[in-house]
Amino acid sequence: MSRFAPRISQFFAPPQRRVYAFGWRTALVTCALSLAGGSVAQADSTSPKVSSSKGDSKKSASAKKGKGKKPTPPPPLQGQTVDYAYDGKDVGHPERAWAGRAFVHTKAAVDPNKALPLFVFVHGINSEQIKYRWMGGGNEGDVRRIVSDLIDSGQLPPVLVAAPSSVNPQNIMVATTSWMGFDLDHFVEKTAAALKGTATIDKTKIIVAGHSGGGCNVKGGIATAIGAKNVHSALVIDTCMGTDLASHLAKAKKSLNVVVTWQALTWGKRPLTDFKKVFERDVKANPADTGILRTLELMTPKEPMPHDAMVPLTLKKYLPMLVPPPKTAVAASTQSTTAGSTQAAVPTSPSEVVPTGHPTCAVLSPPSPQPTSKAAP
Repeated sequence: MSRFAPRISQFFAPPQRRVYAFGWRTALVTCALSLAGGSVAQADSTSPKVSSSKGDSKKSASAKKGKGKKPTPPPPLQGQTVDYAYDGKDVGHPERAWAGRAFVHTKAAVDPNKALPLFVFVHGINSEQIKYRWMGGGNEGDVRRIVSDLIDSGQLPPVLVAAPSSVNPQNIMVATTSWMGFDLDHFVEKTAAALKGTATIDKTKIIVAGHSGGGCNVKGGIATAIGAKNVHSALVIDTCMGTDLASHLAKAKKSLNVVVTWQALTWGKRPLTDFKKVFERDVKANPADTGILRTLELMTPKEPMPHDAMVPLTLKKYLPMLVPPPKTAVAASTQSTTAGSTQAAVPTSPSEVVPTGHPTCAVLSPPSPQPTSKAAP
């Protein structure tokens, strides 16, 4: 026991002696930390390492500066944005209220009395309750800028842009019940009133697009919008792809262009194969007028957020087809007449066209088998 006595006594020694009992190195560390206002407990492995070198300090400051640096904002839009609203009380459904936002490009405002095409965008579910989503609100994108870029590059003639925005949980929280009873004709009238004196809408050229949850409810959104008297074309962008919607779209009025696009990189649990079968079956039974599209296309976005990337990808491809600039329209019409084609005078890829037995219908099928989905959004 005598040989263990010194070691045992170390633990019962007064604090002053206990430091020396553990050795001179410990004493020096403890003293240094005390002078610095620290303690042994603070000098453990979980504490951040701090370097006093000027080089490291500069690197740290530079890293913090770079990390907090905001991306360069895009240049201002060349045009005017007009906001207006609808309270839904006239139909006894205040939950169907929306905040409207329209955009008039500078080139579209040259002659306020000249009737111009109107592009209407219906956003998807909005659990974050972001006002003016896809029209300056949120960070997914801005359809005003997408259309502006097409106009500025000469791919699209001057076109007016408008969109309803909903933040009401009753109307926009669940995809299959979103935008219940959406009345496109009423929206167009409200938009025309808001733009009076600024721009005039050509009511024979109304293009409506529904993205995500904006095209999942067969009793609202894009489904009710295609029944409007003035609608010219419908773009259905990466929606729920239900078979009931497929049938509804395929049976749309014969003068309406219907284009359905989707991606298979995300949101995998959708009946894509069944949607395609039902759509093509009902298109065959209900052929559209000559020159009117009934189109399906699988796209593969390369951007990090494929679901959101489908909006610019679809608009950049199909808006110039549906509302081509004057020179393009003449060239396409001439080419179609010369070739004796009975399909739409639209520059589609011949390798993608699948005959349906009806010369008035152009249906695009995916150019390759659908890739395996990775994850649902």
